[in-house]
Amino acid sequence: MLSPTTLAQKAVIAALKADAAVIALVPAARIYPPKTPTGPTKPFIRYGSASAEPERLSGIRGGVVAGAVHVFVGVTDDIPDPGQFAGDAADAIAEAIDAVDNAFVERTQVMPDAAEPDIVHGIVWFRFTAAEFT
Repeated sequence: MLSPTTLAQKAVIAALKADAAVIALVPAARIYPPKTPTGPTKPFIRYGSASAEPERLSGIRGGVVAGAVHVFVGVTDDIPDPGQFAGDAADAIAEAIDAVDNAFVERTQVMPDAAEPDIVHGIVWFRFTAAEFT
């Protein structure tokens, strides 16, 4: 049996990689789990940390997962306004997550990245209810 956090990660990443609006902005090959390669090409999407509130009911194992998906964007010839691009990407990510069964987006945020001032960071916070029947 997979943990609720693993079920959420697999469902969300699969939805992002299959969503036409998301991959029109960020290629599916640049949608990563929490671990990204060294020096990834921007823009890229990273599934962030997640936490779960486990629920153990008779015949069901699961829980509610709270997590975030991040998009990182820098200025390029194709992206003169990374703030606008990050906002558009965060909106596309939110739509894709909202389309996942048992998932919904709580909020989004776009801000300059704290570690790299030339990068804009979009965040999409979500909740996912994971359940496996035992």
